[in-house]
Amino acid sequence: MKNDTNGRRDFIKNSGLAFSLMALNSNFLMANEDNGMGDELLKKLSSFNDGIIEPLLLKQISHPDSRWDGGVKDIYEVPHAHATMNFVIKLSSAYASPFSKFYLSNRLRKAITKAMKCIVLVQHDDGTIDLHSTNFHSTPDTAFFVNYLSPVYIVLKSLDQLKLKDLISYFEIFLKKTSKCLLIGGAHTANHRWVICSALARLNSFFPSSALVDRIDTWLNEGVDLDPDGQYTEKSVGAYSPVCNEMFITMGRLMNRDDLLDVARKNLNMTLYYIQPGGEVLTNASGRQDSENISDVTGYYYSYLYFSHRDKNPVYAAVCDFIENKLPHKLTPFITYLLEDKSFRNKRISATQFPKQYFKRFKYSGVFRIRQSNFDVSIIENNPTFLSLIKGSAVLQSIRLGSTFFGSRGQFTAENVEVKKNQIILTKSVKHGYFQPFPKNKIIGDGVYSKMPREERRLSEPQVINYKLIITILDQIIQLSIEVTGTEHVLVSLEMNFRKGGKLSGVISDKNRADSYFLKEDWGTYEKDDNVITFGPGKIEHQWGTMRGMQEKPNGNTVYINGHTPFKHVIEIS
Repeated sequence: MKNDTNGRRDFIKNSGLAFSLMALNSNFLMANEDNGMGDELLKKLSSFNDGIIEPLLLKQISHPDSRWDGGVKDIYEVPHAHATMNFVIKLSSAYASPFSKFYLSNRLRKAITKAMKCIVLVQHDDGTIDLHSTNFHSTPDTAFFVNYLSPVYIVLKSLDQLKLKDLISYFEIFLKKTSKCLLIGGAHTANHRWVICSALARLNSFFPSSALVDRIDTWLNEGVDLDPDGQYTEKSVGAYSPVCNEMFITMGRLMNRDDLLDVARKNLNMTLYYIQPGGEVLTNASGRQDSENISDVTGYYYSYLYFSHRDKNPVYAAVCDFIENKLPHKLTPFITYLLEDKSFRNKRISATQFPKQYFKRFKYSGVFRIRQSNFDVSIIENNPTFLSLIKGSAVLQSIRLGSTFFGSRGQFTAENVEVKKNQIILTKSVKHGYFQPFPKNKIIGDGVYSKMPREERRLSEPQVINYKLIITILDQIIQLSIEVTGTEHVLVSLEMNFRKGGKLSGVISDKNRADSYFLKEDWGTYEKDDNVITFGPGKIEHQWGTMRGMQEKPNGNTVYINGHTPFKHVIEIS
């Protein structure tokens, strides 16, 4: 994940094709169990993790007079608690794994002990730690620490080795002290509440206290921010949704609260339809920073794994199989979870498949997900990126539409949506103009313009622009009919952004900007690893790509189809 959790953790033919998860479960719950990857997975992950241990050891600070003695610096040469925590987790994963060449290594034990001592020393008197890049005396970041260090603490303690006495004591000093802030501290974001609650549940499992449970109840009394689709408030499929799931699972299992486990289940059921070919997950609709990043399903591994065992869910087991087979190198952050709960390494129910053929609308999230095998389409409401397509390894990252209509008002985002069989109709109308003199009886007289707001001025010379997009999807072909009307002679631009790494043809280069192209009246193609996306026909009435008022050109190779209002054009993408 390329977002602020890095510091916290490394780690269609028509709607009749829609899958019913309930039906899938009822059909397959009688399947026989079979061996999971078990110890073989742990062996593989331990080998991956072993490869980074020696370079990590070189990063540990050794300055006895420094506050950061035993700590670790990041790539910017800044020592901080999060880098040190990740050091502890990775080294502990090697130390505690019987399949690691560093198993029970005294060298690692000493390094981990020094690092935990450093974390204790930099922990504030109020129990908090800092996220040096933004949050100071941070209760939420302290809660992340408790959640991610707790499995390490459990695993190391279970080794029952006298020589770990000092290390275990540093864990306990740190964990006990965090209750100071967790019992009274606040949060910044929606997910922080559940991270804090999960940390409180962890502490209560180690050091039982009714005050810890009462604080959990105080947060839970706000109600869980899960919409009827199964999506959390932040819609952060690539970052915070998997975090929330993990936290609700932790609370549910440690507090015997099935209702909290149901929260995670509901999100996981929805997420099945957000998985794209190759294992990526749709992030364009996120309300957080992962909206601009490429993320994959590995962040959900623990949650799908937990329920594949608890519920004997064959669809969840299929997701685990997919991740273990296709993305195993990204699973090393879960080593301590596999060691904490050895049942995860037991045989699990035989996997079936997760959905790969459907037309689904998540109305509350404002997302349509349409998949026909490796042809994967996302349509998003209230978002500049209204459409994206993955065809195997070829990715049309985003399609956006804009005009030069009064600045940023010209950027199209769908405000109204209508569905007619296999057609999705997106519309928006914008009215703007100019403003008359401020009402005489309201003029203060000091001439300060900000004290004479537009809301109190009469709009005159009104101008209007109307957008109508009809998206038809049939047999792995997208037909996009675009109509932009209203005020005449407004410049219009359709922007198609293809992920870098592929080859574009049939387009002409933008002489004013790199990685920018135009499509004339013919057809263009984008090819990656024998997967081809064809699009056209084009139109090029002007050669201004990212026009005034449009959002900045995204990374990647961008193709523009341009005209003026009234603008009517139909393109096909296949």
